Parts: sequence; C-alpha cells; structure tokens
Amino acid sequence: MNSNGSIVWQKNPALAWREMDEATVIISPHDSVMHELNESGSFLWKNIDGHRSAADLASLLAESYEVTPEVALTDTESLLEELCSRKLLVPVPAADGASR
Repeated sequence: MNSNGSIVWQKNPALAWREMDEATVIISPHDSVMHELNESGSFLWKNIDGHRSAADLASLLAESYEVTPEVALTDTESLLEELCSRKLLVPVPAADGASR
C-alpha cells in the first residue's frame, strides 16, 4: 500500500458497525458479511475519521500500545489495505490541508 501523506481514510458510509467489549463488528450490507476487528484493529477503526492518514493512525497506535512507530506503521498499513480490499474503508484525497 502506498502510504502517501495526501490520502486520508473514512469508513464506508454504507456500513453498520457495533463495538462490543474490545472488538468491533462491521456488517457490509452489499454482501451481508460480518467482519470482526480485534482490540488494536478496533482502536484504529475508532480513529478513522476522514481526516487521518496511515501515518497519523500509526502514530496514535504507537502512543497507545507498546509498539515501535515502524511496527505500528506496518501494521496500520496492512489493516488499511485489508479494510479497503473488503470495501470497508474509502481512501479520500486530502483537500485544502485536511490531512494533519
């Protein structure tokens, strides 16, 4: 995945999701498939707001979990790629300085 700083991420607006304990369950209505995120995946999901890039999200992950920034970025990019491939996330080109 290209960790281009000009890309920010937003959740697919057609999805439904629910947080349960430390996991997040996401339902994609186009194929009625249920996806479950673990604790760190749920943490990232909660912070995907249409204003954060992969690097921004990885920085939050590194601050909140005992993980190096490099590992956080690799893991974050991997999750974002997986979520995009399943059409759960939509990459959005940043406009007018929307990326932090």
